[in-house]
Amino acid sequence: MKNLSLENLKADVENLILTENDSYIETYPEFIRYFEDIEFIEKHHLVIGSHFVYGWMQTVLHLETDEIGEVVLYLNAAKFGNLLDEERLEVIKRCVNNSMVGTSKLLHFINPKIYAIWDSRIFRYLTGNKSSYGIDKPKTYLKYLSGLRDISAHADYQNLHSKIQRNFEYEISPMRAIELLMFETDRRKAWKITGSTPVSN
Repeated sequence: MKNLSLENLKADVENLILTENDSYIETYPEFIRYFEDIEFIEKHHLVIGSHFVYGWMQTVLHLETDEIGEVVLYLNAAKFGNLLDEERLEVIKRCVNNSMVGTSKLLHFINPKIYAIWDSRIFRYLTGNKSSYGIDKPKTYLKYLSGLRDISAHADYQNLHSKIQRNFEYEISPMRAIELLMFETDRRKAWKITGSTPVSN
């Protein structure tokens, strides 16, 4: 992840412009609130949560319920502050469309302080690759989270966070702030190339 550095982010934040009336921005706190209000995640919440996550995406959701007991157990572990390992992420991924992207979004809404959203824009920003090969590997996702934690722990990070936070009327976590900056930077660059704002995935 050659482009994941505080210096790159400092440069990018100076050009951060959020799309006006973007439904992704408007609906975000409602999704966070949904899981905050749940004391303990059950199958019902997984089904509802997975479907609203995929409301953010172009892909149709297929929920595989063979390992639902394990999945719910791991989602609650994430809710209560545990960082899941590769094996547990793989179990959740198999359930949620066999997608690390969908899994990351579900985990982020469950615990935005530990888990960050992961998608093709972020992957392209970090790697510089047009191909998304490797994006569905839990190991790659965990490496991404580690990089975000390192940046957010840096002494200079708070100034960067403040510049991003001022665009919001609600509080965002460092995981959300850094991810959003990378997402919007990639979207702005794509817009310059194509001349029209592309759809996220």
